[in-house]
Amino acid sequence: MNHRPYLSLFVGLTVMAALGAVPTARAQGDIIIVPPPLPRHPQPPMPHPRPPSPGQVRLTLQALNVQAEITDGVAVTTVRQSFQSPFDQPVEGTYVFPLPDEVAVGDFAMTVDGKTLHGEVLDANAARQTYEEIVRRARDPGLLEYLGSRLFKARIFPIPPHGKVEVELRYSQTLTEQGGLGQFRQPLHRESAGAPPLDQLVLNVKLASTLPLASVFSPTHECRITRPSAREATISYEAGRVTPDRDFLLYYQRQDAAFGVAVLAHRGAGEPGTFLLRISPRVEPADEEVLPKDIAFVIDTSGSMAGPKLEQVKRALTFCVNALNPRDRFNILAFSSEVHPFRDGLVAADADARQAAAKYASELKALGGTNIHAALLNALENDPRDGARPYLIVFMTDGQPTVDITNPEQILKDVAERNGRSVRFHVLGVGTEVNTQLLDKLAETTRGTRDYCTEKEDLELKLGAMVTRLASPVLTNLTLHVTGVSVSDVYPQTLPDLFRGNDLVVFGRYDGSGVASIRLEGQAGGTARTVGYEATFPALEPGGDFLPRLWANRKVAYLLDQIRLHGSNQELVDEVVRLAKRYGIVTPYTSALILEDGSKSPGSWTQSDTMQPMLRRLGEADKQAGVRAGIPASVSGGAAVGRSVELKEAEYATAPSAEHDAYARDEAGQLLVRHVGDRAFVWTDGRWTDTTWNQKLQPTKVAAFSDEYFALLAKHPELKPFFALGPRVLVVLGDQAFETVAEAGEAPVREGEAPAEP
Repeated sequence: MNHRPYLSLFVGLTVMAALGAVPTARAQGDIIIVPPPLPRHPQPPMPHPRPPSPGQVRLTLQALNVQAEITDGVAVTTVRQSFQSPFDQPVEGTYVFPLPDEVAVGDFAMTVDGKTLHGEVLDANAARQTYEEIVRRARDPGLLEYLGSRLFKARIFPIPPHGKVEVELRYSQTLTEQGGLGQFRQPLHRESAGAPPLDQLVLNVKLASTLPLASVFSPTHECRITRPSAREATISYEAGRVTPDRDFLLYYQRQDAAFGVAVLAHRGAGEPGTFLLRISPRVEPADEEVLPKDIAFVIDTSGSMAGPKLEQVKRALTFCVNALNPRDRFNILAFSSEVHPFRDGLVAADADARQAAAKYASELKALGGTNIHAALLNALENDPRDGARPYLIVFMTDGQPTVDITNPEQILKDVAERNGRSVRFHVLGVGTEVNTQLLDKLAETTRGTRDYCTEKEDLELKLGAMVTRLASPVLTNLTLHVTGVSVSDVYPQTLPDLFRGNDLVVFGRYDGSGVASIRLEGQAGGTARTVGYEATFPALEPGGDFLPRLWANRKVAYLLDQIRLHGSNQELVDEVVRLAKRYGIVTPYTSALILEDGSKSPGSWTQSDTMQPMLRRLGEADKQAGVRAGIPASVSGGAAVGRSVELKEAEYATAPSAEHDAYARDEAGQLLVRHVGDRAFVWTDGRWTDTTWNQKLQPTKVAAFSDEYFALLAKHPELKPFFALGPRVLVVLGDQAFETVAEAGEAPVREGEAPAEP
């Protein structure tokens, strides 16, 4: 679906002339207060409601609830909003809501407090001139994003003093699907300076299809996605006290095949393209398609595991064994100073073995030291050398090796020598005392996975989730081949094994354009298997502008892994800093993301004095992450933190900017970094500055809200989202730079003054 975000303009066209100033709109819909008219003829003195001041012209949005049902590409959406009047007198309001291009007017049904209301639709072309006048009058650049929007509006009267207004709007639309890939967009983005956050934001989508759903994901929000069947999915997102900073996007891939392949691409003019490749096994494969597996649970029961941790492990082990398939085989190896196996070798996961394993787990005790060397070698001795079945080792520990051989390099060397069949080690480190370099290298060298659980996280859930993810292997020893275009910087560089219910997500860059062949080769049950697909890599594609930043996050995560696994390398550090500057990513080497002033070296980054209190405040929270990352807490500029970009697989499918933006704020909580598409802007010298700007490129200055300002927007509409950041913006467009400045007589923003909260 390639329509632009539809954001709300909160103004009824006949009402705007009466409002001296206009507040910033919300994308979800708004209620604007209409000042009551003055009497036309003399009347006896009587109390008359005082009209709201120009700055008080909207009701406060308290809650937003979105329920959508998508069936075979047709979406029916119900939006429920709860507003609170801040006024002491009855008022009249105008409700406005942005219209998606695909929505038919007749599809609208609106109720307010149980009453059906009728409204009108304002055509975008007819309203454009009025929108510009509103922006001039309101001096609010956030309204620029509404240029060209269709608008639904309806009158609401009366609204009682301090009363609540419940609005329910229902509409349907046909979603565009290309190659079985569909997109659903729900407007949530809110540019509202000074407005309070929502008390509650709830969004639920029910997805149904006559064809199997190969893949379902959101690149903008971290959602809970459940799959009741191969043809159904439920997507849920909920947050409290939140200011939505982006619209909600949902992608789904429909394909009647064992594997679904979805390809998203973005390419700007004169730039390399960025692609996302998502490969998803069918949710409900035939029994013969799920490989039977052998698995060993290697569990630390040393003295440090005593208490709640061991109790969680006991419950998790019982859950993990019960989750095995009937054709699987397993063993449990509890270790402390010595190894205490459940059985001498692998046993079938039948009812008797599961019952015995539960009893074994319940009797575990936390005593002794941590003999990691013996535990790992014992697990490898359980390898049945059966080429038709993958052998997996789940290894969990909360400490460093303290018994027998304790040298990490020797442990890894001995494991490599005994691991002739390339058994995968899937590692879970618990707490802050683990040797992360040992665990990371163990997982990396065996093509396994790794995860870490803090003291505050639920160990039972973590271990259970890991085993659930490994429950049904589909393809192993994967390699990816793309022909027809040239691809580079592909991550992950070594593909993990593919399990049922888990997607394989690959990011990369490409040159060239046209139809390309994608081939995934692997093994299933000892037999070679190939999955083929064709996709179009466009020469120019402005959509999917979130992809370059997701790719950059993946590359930064890979580079930081290399630094902590193999030691610091200046070339790697320089590349981390370059990507962090370009895409606005917080790393241990660019903690604050603040550009130096013009008196220092062009394009260099540092941490301003105003950032130091924030860094000190975050120091304790980030100390453990820095230690786990193996990166010194003291990095360039004297930063007090050593935070690594530890991105989990789920975060690659979502926009990770929310976490990073939270660390790019000053002591007062003001944002210092903003992202628009694939651009990052930093607050410096009293303006939002494009990080792609080379200070040798002199910008053309344009007075904000002047005739030249709007003429420039008419000539280059792609500048709208950048200028919408605020009245002071410096942005690069091709080989030109433009800077919006104050008009004559207007007080400029002082250098160092914090920007308004978005």
